Amino acid sequence: MEAGFVVAPVVAGFVYGKLAPAILEDLSRSYEAEAGIQVRHWAMWVFSNGSSVPVPTQLDPSNIPAVRACLLLKRTLQKVIKVEMRNMSEADRFNISNALSQLDEVNTIGIA
Repeated sequence: MEAGFVVAPVVAGFVYGKLAPAILEDLSRSYEAEAGIQVRHWAMWVFSNGSSVPVPTQLDPSNIPAVRACLLLKRTLQKVIKVEMRNMSEADRFNISNALSQLDEVNTIGIA
C-alpha cells in the first residue's frame, strides 16, 4: 500500500498553535527512543484528509511506516493535552481535537 501522504512546507505552529514547541519536544523524544536518532529538522507529512504529521527529515516511510508516525503523534498529543489543558486556549483545544480526529480517520480508513 502506498503511504498516502505528501511532504509539504507546513509550519508546526500553524497546525498546533502555541503548543507546537511542547509537541515537537515530546515527539522528538519518541523518535529518539523509537528510531535511535536525534531529530535535527522536521518534515510535515500531510495526508489526503488534511492530517499533518511532523516526522524527522532523517526518516522516510522505509524507516518508519506512516501508520507508526501517526500513532506516535497521537500519543504525543494525548500527553500534551493532559499536561497543558489549563493553559490551552479555545483555538488550541480546537486544533488538537481536530488533529486527533484526523489521525483517527487516517487509521480508520487506512490512508496510512
